[in-house]
Amino acid sequence: MLLGFCEKLSSVSKSKKKVLNTKFYSFHSKLKFVNIMAKDILKIERNFIDRTGKISKQWGLGEPAGRVWAALLFADVSLSQREIAEKTDYSLSLVSPSLKILEKLNIIRSIRGKGKEKLYELAVSFIEAFNGLVKRFLEQDIKPLIKQLEGINEIPDANKKKKLGKLVKEYKSLEMYLGLFNKLMAMKKATAEKVSKLIG
Repeated sequence: MLLGFCEKLSSVSKSKKKVLNTKFYSFHSKLKFVNIMAKDILKIERNFIDRTGKISKQWGLGEPAGRVWAALLFADVSLSQREIAEKTDYSLSLVSPSLKILEKLNIIRSIRGKGKEKLYELAVSFIEAFNGLVKRFLEQDIKPLIKQLEGINEIPDANKKKKLGKLVKEYKSLEMYLGLFNKLMAMKKATAEKVSKLIG
C-alpha cells in the first residue's frame, strides 16, 4: 500500500507536490497552534481551580469544595466524580464530600448521564452562588459577632470600650454593604426575568 502511494506521489507533477507540501505545512502549523492553545487553556484552568480553592477556604466553604466548584465552573459540560477528581488532583473520597457540601448550598446539582452515571453541573451562576455565600457569611459570622460585641457593656477601660464601639460600627457598616449587595443581586435577577418575559 505504501509502495503504491509512493508511486502515485512520484507521478504527481512538481506544481501539485508544491501545493501538497504547502497544505501539509499549513495543517502542521495549525495543529501546533491548537496544541499550544490546549496547553494554555489547561494552565489557565489549573490556576483558576487553585485560586478559587484558596478564596473558598477564606469564605469558610473549604478549599476542596472550592476546587470542585471551580472545576464545574470552568467545564462546558456536566462532569462525573472521576472527571472532577482528575481536574482537581483529588481522590474520589475527597471529591464526594465536597460535592455534598456544594449540593447542600444549592450551588450544584446532580443529574443522570448515559449508563446511569451520576454527573454534576452548576445549579446557579457564579454571581448567584457568590450572593448565597455572602448571605451565609452575614448570617453565620457577621450578625452573631455584632450581637456579641454589643453585649459587652461592662468594660471599665474607656479606651477598650471606645475601640469596641468603633468595631461594632464597622461591622454594622459591613452588614449594611453586604445587605445592599444582596438587594442589588435580587433586583438584577428580577429585571433579567422581566426582560426575558418581554422578549420571549
